[in-house]
Amino acid sequence: MNSKNNSINNQMKPNILFLIFDSLRADKISGSDKNSITPTLDFVKENGVLFDHTISSADGTILSYAGLFSGKHPFKTGMRNQKLTRLCDTTSYLEILKKNGYNLYGCVPETTTLLEIIPEFENNFEAEMDYPNILTDAGKFVLNKLELGMKEPWFFLVHVLNMHFPVTEPEGFENKKFGDNNYEKQISAIDVWLSKVFKKVDLKNTLVIITADHGAYIQSLKHDSLEIDFQDKGEMQMKILKAAKKTPKSLEPLKRKMFLVREKYNRNKKLKKIQGLNLKPHKIRGLLSQRSDPERFLFDEKIRVPLFMIGHKVSQRKTISQQIRLIDVFPTICDMIGITGERNVDGISVYPLLQGKKIEDVAAYIESSPAIQIKTDDVIGIRTNRYKYFRSRYDPKKHIHFYDL
Repeated sequence: MNSKNNSINNQMKPNILFLIFDSLRADKISGSDKNSITPTLDFVKENGVLFDHTISSADGTILSYAGLFSGKHPFKTGMRNQKLTRLCDTTSYLEILKKNGYNLYGCVPETTTLLEIIPEFENNFEAEMDYPNILTDAGKFVLNKLELGMKEPWFFLVHVLNMHFPVTEPEGFENKKFGDNNYEKQISAIDVWLSKVFKKVDLKNTLVIITADHGAYIQSLKHDSLEIDFQDKGEMQMKILKAAKKTPKSLEPLKRKMFLVREKYNRNKKLKKIQGLNLKPHKIRGLLSQRSDPERFLFDEKIRVPLFMIGHKVSQRKTISQQIRLIDVFPTICDMIGITGERNVDGISVYPLLQGKKIEDVAAYIESSPAIQIKTDDVIGIRTNRYKYFRSRYDPKKHIHFYDL
């Protein structure tokens, strides 16, 4: 009898398609800085909900994952960087979904499967990809999975790296009408792929989430009549990254030294090109940003991400600008699908906002991600609807930033 009831309950649960576009910034999806062509995302916005002030816990994937999938502030989970990926007194929300009858499927970067917060998928042998790209391997894989179907109810986690360094120019989207730079053109290309997804998804029985783990700096801008483009050549960088993976461990110190020398040379070269231009500080910061930068900041380019919801129990057609956090996403999903989540978490359900109700403003704890190969000046902070404050992680008197938003 219990088995029969469980089968009936599982049939009533909606499927969940969870799409993470690595490094996708909120301001490039809506607002005055949007330059991409996005009819599909516009459709989602018009028929679902866009939370356009969603704040990630961190500026990097590992800490963002720690917050997103636990509902806790990352420092409570034990996860910190690639050397610290074990959980402390923390249950992954993916495990909670699994215990409530969901079949977990994935298409994610192979590095994320090393994190303890990601459990095994039903398709574990095929879920990992070296550098999943929605316009090539990952895109075809996801569409095929949706076409063939999965054991219901399913939760399908897709994490792709199209906007993650190095950003390539998508084939067929070279025209400036699709965006001023490779990053914006990738958004236009992804939107076309999303249109194919929605042809294969039954929104009556599926909750679709579209978001990002964190944002990114864009090394390209227009200044008066001048176009400044410091974007790394994506195709060349991909070849370098692939070659670097084959470097013997004995040569790692030399490789790191060569990398830092090259980064310093490139920075000086860029500085010369923008000397004399009356650029605002945040624009200079974006143009000169490099992977070797020891200083860490928590500006909105790196932590404010879009969050779309459409489908099951989402009837609002509106943009919600009240600040929420990525740690609120899974408590909200549990509320919407009627299962009990973790009690001892920092995230809250924001489902009442979708129902037109009010909730109290929530403060977001934010922190920078430490590097592995170089020593970084990490920062921690708080962001509210009105203010943002961050400072040195280790010395409260250093690197103090306070802003009226």
